[in-house]
Amino acid sequence: MKADFSIIKEKLAGKGKNYYFVIIGIIGIMLVASGETETRKKENAVQQDYFLYEYKIKTEKELTEFLENVEGVGKVKVIISLESGQENIYAQKEKAVNNIKKENSTDGYSDSSTYENEYIIIKNTGEEQALIEKTMQPAVQGVAVACSGADDISVVLAVTNSVSVVLDVPTHKICVTKMR
Repeated sequence: MKADFSIIKEKLAGKGKNYYFVIIGIIGIMLVASGETETRKKENAVQQDYFLYEYKIKTEKELTEFLENVEGVGKVKVIISLESGQENIYAQKEKAVNNIKKENSTDGYSDSSTYENEYIIIKNTGEEQALIEKTMQPAVQGVAVACSGADDISVVLAVTNSVSVVLDVPTHKICVTKMR
């Protein structure tokens, strides 16, 4: 390792002190820039977590208000478990590539096409980003509902079917129990 630094020392030996300050300044700017990208990644993760929390709370509240209006349900408490976060679907353009090859066949050549997909890139505030075509809401893993009317099987069925339709969750991932 000492040999590597001695080579650098020899190359910089004829330069003045200002040259060293410029090199140190460039290294400092590079470190600050890399730190900003890490900070931006952390901020995006915090924003994503906050969005998930807000989405979960809002959905639980709306579902609770709806179920309280179903006949026989009574008082309701809803808990939703999310499987994954919000997912973006990015716009793509399809590009066809034609390949014509000569072969020793009766017609002399073969023609084949392949397709490549490329993301559509746009500039947004000086940065290049992929164009978002659609945003998918977080997937629901399961739902637990406690309600005072759960001792009636018709109420349990109504609650289960309502939750299944509203959240697009299969009925085996919905649990309806009696509230104490």
